[in-house]
Amino acid sequence: MKKIIIPLGLSLMLCMLAGSRSKNPDKASPWPEITKETKPWTRWWWLGSAVDKENITSLMEEYAKAGFGGVEITLIYGVKGCEDQYLEFLSPAWMDMLNTCVLEAEHVVMGVDMNLGTGWPIGGPQITPEHAASRLILQKYEISGNESLEAKIIPEDPRQVELGVNLEALMAYSEDGKSLDLTGRVGEDGTLDWIPEKGMWNLYAAFCGKTRQRVKRAAPGGEGYTMDHLSETALGTYLERFDQAFTTPTGVRSFFNDSYEVYNASWSPGFLEEFSERRGYDLSKYLKHLAGEGDTNEIARVKSDYRQTMSEMLLEHFTVPWTEWSHKHQSLTRNQAHGSPGNLIDLYAAVDIPECEIFGHRTFDIPGLPVNDDDSRNVEPNPMMLKLATSAAHIMNKPLISNETFTWLAEQMNNGWPGALPD
Repeated sequence: MKKIIIPLGLSLMLCMLAGSRSKNPDKASPWPEITKETKPWTRWWWLGSAVDKENITSLMEEYAKAGFGGVEITLIYGVKGCEDQYLEFLSPAWMDMLNTCVLEAEHVVMGVDMNLGTGWPIGGPQITPEHAASRLILQKYEISGNESLEAKIIPEDPRQVELGVNLEALMAYSEDGKSLDLTGRVGEDGTLDWIPEKGMWNLYAAFCGKTRQRVKRAAPGGEGYTMDHLSETALGTYLERFDQAFTTPTGVRSFFNDSYEVYNASWSPGFLEEFSERRGYDLSKYLKHLAGEGDTNEIARVKSDYRQTMSEMLLEHFTVPWTEWSHKHQSLTRNQAHGSPGNLIDLYAAVDIPECEIFGHRTFDIPGLPVNDDDSRNVEPNPMMLKLATSAAHIMNKPLISNETFTWLAEQMNNGWPGALPD
């Protein structure tokens, strides 16, 4: 009987509500209007882009009936055995599938977002080592008076040498507080043409190295190096491929950028020039402080200026121009700024749809709610993480705020719907 009573009760409630609305047609509903923006959206994994028009149409209709307001197309690696069905990212055949998805979304009153690449972070075959994510490599040498330096001023990691890593600066510091810029005294092969007259000297070499990170979980046509997010030139090179594919408006609501996972990216070609223009002094003269040696107060000041410069470059060379590019294509930007080496409020505020992510698994005292002891993080989510995206939206009066939900709950296939309820 219990199984019968519950739906009857719900039916009665719906009838009562319907009757109430018919008696008071002019009374405003306490609920906001239901639109595709107020419904949940879902990430739609296109494994290897092995998709076809028939299934896209069928699934979009199914998603609409289930109550979804839209989909975010994200491409990752394909399924083994289905290689003959893979479509190369941004190829004419792939664009045809995207167009089918957008048209069907319009038909069922849904929206379509897409990742600004495949897998994550942003990168691909158009990103050469020149425009790949970079890192600062600092190496220290010691040299005595009247002696030449036997070691070559080149990166110790041979993989960096193979990528053509450049020397940015070489500074020498004496025991009595003197400093010399020796950058111009280094030959093409790394030989130092300088011998100190006396005393002990510490040399600090700064190289513009490469992280060598490649796109994680890339789909066919999206494999390659991760992009340098501090370089607008690198961004322009990356987006050229999209400009060639998107000759007309795509109908995509927004382009999505996943959380900043550009590991060890701490530099960019031209960083020294950017630093000098923004901070008003030459960072190369303070390499030892950047390496954490010297007066503690100066170290703190130099590192603070370095981090502020990095923050501004990420905002002005990636986030802002990417949003401007999206607007030219009649689309919005949706960005997960967390993890970025910058002011998160500024980065969230610069895009159209700030998006956060829930890290951890919250448990509620709900009778019958299973507690998953296999929680992959075993921590509760930090509410302050969620406030950053919403705060930026409120500051800039942005109507849309998004959140990546049901993440970090447990390992794959180990979490059911009841375990997702607290999110």
